[in-house]
Amino acid sequence: MKTIKRWAAMALGAAMSLSLAACGLGGVSDSDAVTFVQGNLDAYYLGQYNDDYLKLMDMTEEEAAEDHAWNVEQEAQIMMTAFEMYATETTTAKMEELVEEIYSHSKYEVNSANKLDDGSYAVSVTVYPIDILVQYTSSTDHYAIWENLLTEHGITTQEDLDAMSDSDYEAMEDAYADTIIQGIRDLMPSIGYEPEQSVVLQLQLEGNVYTPVETDWQNLDAMIVDYSGQYAE
Repeated sequence: MKTIKRWAAMALGAAMSLSLAACGLGGVSDSDAVTFVQGNLDAYYLGQYNDDYLKLMDMTEEEAAEDHAWNVEQEAQIMMTAFEMYATETTTAKMEELVEEIYSHSKYEVNSANKLDDGSYAVSVTVYPIDILVQYTSSTDHYAIWENLLTEHGITTQEDLDAMSDSDYEAMEDAYADTIIQGIRDLMPSIGYEPEQSVVLQLQLEGNVYTPVETDWQNLDAMIVDYSGQYAE
């Protein structure tokens, strides 16, 4: 049955899935830890693949590009959830294009790595949250967009909504999504950043492998694009 809004629940902030092997001459250095974090961030958000990172991870650029595509897909799902979009194929493709464009403005600095007493590493990162979604939500009521579409289609009750064909309903959902996506795109020339945020990413040593601590990376991921204005002044 159709509802006025329906969407799939998604977990916010997917953690980076790669690990860094500690084997080899000299093990892992401070520089390696920085290269690992910088390379992860550049790959996941900017779609840029540093040679030092690829060599460290024994990874091809094509494999790193798959990680980037995966992250864009996940963020698109999160953004569609945030705006309560029905994820048709058309809307999903357009949202992924928008996320790619927003991600290209990601701004962060990997500062330093410190080895801890237990052999793990703590890597300091400064993030400048992108404000484009805060700009949009502060000036636009996306619920009103949906209500206007219902009115335009003569939908006044749940029964009217249920009576729509699947194709007509999906077309209306696509129109709703298009309006929001275009509204965000219109603000891209004024995209900016909120005050810098600091986060420490821990690489936990487990046997011969350094594994990123999931919650640390989730915290950073939430800072890249601010959805709610929590990082604004």
